[in-house]
Amino acid sequence: MLEELHSIDALLVEREIKKAEVIIARALRANPLSAIKAQILIRRARVRLMSARPEEAIDDLLTARSLAPEEFESPSLLELLGDCYFARFELSSVGFAERNDTLQAQRAYRQILDGVPTYANLGWIHYQLGRILLTNNEAADADAYFRKALFSPSHVRGLTAYCYERLGFVAFYEHRDSHSAITFLNKAVDTYPSSENRAWLVQAHILRSRVYREARNYGMALTAAEAALAVAADHAVDSKSGLAEALLTAGELLAEIDGRERDVVAYLQQFLQISKKPLGVDVTWSRVHEMLGDAYSRLGQADAAAAAFHAALQFNPYHPWEVSLHYRIARSYYQQQQYEKAIEAIHRMLAAAQSEGQTVGDYRVYDVLGNAQFALGRYAEAIDAYQIALEIAPTNAENLDKIKMYHQFAQELKRPL
Repeated sequence: MLEELHSIDALLVEREIKKAEVIIARALRANPLSAIKAQILIRRARVRLMSARPEEAIDDLLTARSLAPEEFESPSLLELLGDCYFARFELSSVGFAERNDTLQAQRAYRQILDGVPTYANLGWIHYQLGRILLTNNEAADADAYFRKALFSPSHVRGLTAYCYERLGFVAFYEHRDSHSAITFLNKAVDTYPSSENRAWLVQAHILRSRVYREARNYGMALTAAEAALAVAADHAVDSKSGLAEALLTAGELLAEIDGRERDVVAYLQQFLQISKKPLGVDVTWSRVHEMLGDAYSRLGQADAAAAAFHAALQFNPYHPWEVSLHYRIARSYYQQQQYEKAIEAIHRMLAAAQSEGQTVGDYRVYDVLGNAQFALGRYAEAIDAYQIALEIAPTNAENLDKIKMYHQFAQELKRPL
C-alpha cells in the first residue's frame, strides 16, 4: 500500500489527475485500515481540489480527520484544508458563496502562522490570506500580505508572479495608480515560470490591457490584449472562459479606435460563438450587441446594426441608455429605407423617455422622424417633426440648413394645388 501512496504522490506532482484517481479508487476498494484509508482520502482531496471539486475534497478531509485526527496537526494538511474552503467560496455561484468558508480558511492558515512560523510554504499562506482579505474589501491589509509573501519561503513556483499580479490589481482598482499597476503586472508576466501552465497569463495580460487602456495608451493596451488572445488560443480547452474574456477585452478596446470596426465585429462574434448564451437578462451580452451595432453602423451595414441594437435591448430591458438605443435603431431602419419601422422606433424612444421622466433634447431625433415622414409623403407630420428640430437645435447645429429647406418643402407640398 505504501508503494501505491508513493505512486499517487508522483502523479500529483506531474498533475496526472486521471491516473491518480484510478490508483486511489483501486486502493479504497481494497478496504484498507483506518490510518491508511485516511492517507488515501487526503490524496483524493488533493486530486479533487486540483480538478475544481472543493466540496468533495472537504468531505474527504473531514472523513480523514475523523479516522486520524493527529494528522491534522501538520501544517501541510491545515494548508490543504484552508485551500479547499477558500476554493469552495471562490467557485460558488453568485449569491450562494458562504462567508463562513473564508473564515474556516483563515482559521486554518492562522493556525499555521501561529504554530509553525518557519513553515516551508509560508509564502503561499500569506498570499492566500491576502486574497481572502481582498474578497472582504480589505485592500490595505491584503497588500501587506502579498508583500510578505514575496519574501517568505515557498515551494509554489509561480508565487512571485501571483503576488505581483495581485499587487497590480490593488494598485489599479483601489488606488487608480496606473503606473505602479503596470510595473507590478509587467513583473508578474516576466517572473512567471515557463514550466507552469501558460493559461494563467491570460488574466494577467487582460488586466495589463485594461490598465493601459485606462491610461489611454491604446497601442500597449492592444499589444497586451493580443498577448492574452495568443495564450488563450493555445490553451482553449483549459481556458475557454479566458479566451472569451480576451476576445471581449480586445473588442471593447478596438471599439474605441476609429477604423477598426471589422476587427471589432470579428472579435465580438467569436466571443458570442464560444460563450454560452444566457437564458435571461445579461448585461455583458447586451453591451456586446450594442458595440456590434455601433460597428455595423460605421461599416454601413444598417440591417445588421438594427438587429444588434434590438438584441442589446432584449438582453437588458433595463438598459440605462434605452432611449439612445431606440434612436440608433431608428437611424438604422431609416438608412435601409424602412421608414415605417424608423418612425415606430422613434415613437418607442419617445414613450420610453416619457416613462422615465426624460426630455428628448436631441434635434437629430426629430430630424430623422421628419425625414421618414417626408419620405412617406406625410407632410403634415414631417412639418411638426422639423419644427421641433428647429426649435431645439443649437444655432451652429450640423444640417440645420437642410432641416430648414425640407421644412419649407414639406409646407409647400402640403398646400393644396
